[in-house]
Amino acid sequence: MGTRLQSYLKRAVGVAASLAIGLTVVAINNTVWAVSQDFPLTELWGEATLFQVMTASSPFLVLSIFGISACRSWIVGLSLTVALWGYYLWDTTHYKGGGANIGLGILLLFSPVPITIASLAALATYGNRRAADGVDADR
Repeated sequence: MGTRLQSYLKRAVGVAASLAIGLTVVAINNTVWAVSQDFPLTELWGEATLFQVMTASSPFLVLSIFGISACRSWIVGLSLTVALWGYYLWDTTHYKGGGANIGLGILLLFSPVPITIASLAALATYGNRRAADGVDADR
């Protein structure tokens, strides 16, 4: 019973960390955008914020639900998430087209899928530390 409880606690900590990552990414994004556009900080915290947090945290939720605690997977996911949301921030402050950037919106909507796949693919290189493709490095 002790190992089952430890497994549940490990996953609960992972879920909490996932939600914290998503909230942090969206909070930094909204804060920087509001400050750069001279809007009040509460301007962007509306009904879409919960969806944004869930979108940013969903790759990490998948990792934590499956009990994957390999740092490599989390670092890959975090790097891709920060890069994508950083580009979203840059685009929203520099986009000169009329209206919203629909392509970027669709990319953000479906971004958890490739980020999760890349995070899980990072596990393939985790088992054999000598070579990523499974071939011995000394051959």
